[in-house]
Amino acid sequence: MEYRLKIDDTTIPVEVEKAGSDTMTLSFDGKTRDVQYSRISDHQIHLMIDGVGIQAFIAGDSDEKTVMLRGVSYGVSDADLSEQARKGKRGPAAIPQEVTPPMPSIVVRILVAEGDRVKKGEAVIVVTAMKMESTLAAPFDGRVTKIHVVEGDKVMPGEILADIEKDEERPTEEQNGVADS
Repeated sequence: MEYRLKIDDTTIPVEVEKAGSDTMTLSFDGKTRDVQYSRISDHQIHLMIDGVGIQAFIAGDSDEKTVMLRGVSYGVSDADLSEQARKGKRGPAAIPQEVTPPMPSIVVRILVAEGDRVKKGEAVIVVTAMKMESTLAAPFDGRVTKIHVVEGDKVMPGEILADIEKDEERPTEEQNGVADS
């Protein structure tokens, strides 16, 4: 698997190949290293890198960790995750395209019927999980073509609860070349 690690201010592409439950091969900068590791605690890992033992101390609860090796601290993070977090969850991939629960849930209320027209963001189904209700919304303007659940159903993440046929996007007058005079 390929990663882009950010170590302090430098981004390094790293190829990681898992060789066993506690071994891997790392390839970076034209070098290959065999690594064995064992967790000592939540903040300490013993590494054997090409047969040489080293203790790694890890701090930080966020996506960026501080790793101390031989008394030197390094800020380490996944460069791709850092870029996504900095940009926020924008773009088409971040917008859900189905009405699906975020976690195992129970359907509490169905707020639409087959054939109903819905607007993007309009409430469609209410589910409950861990004593908290979540309202699932229409991901786009369209028409409800099928409801796959009834109230009281137990549902799982990824399970599509309702099908919505997306409205075709109509070009505006300005896009058609018709402008206000």
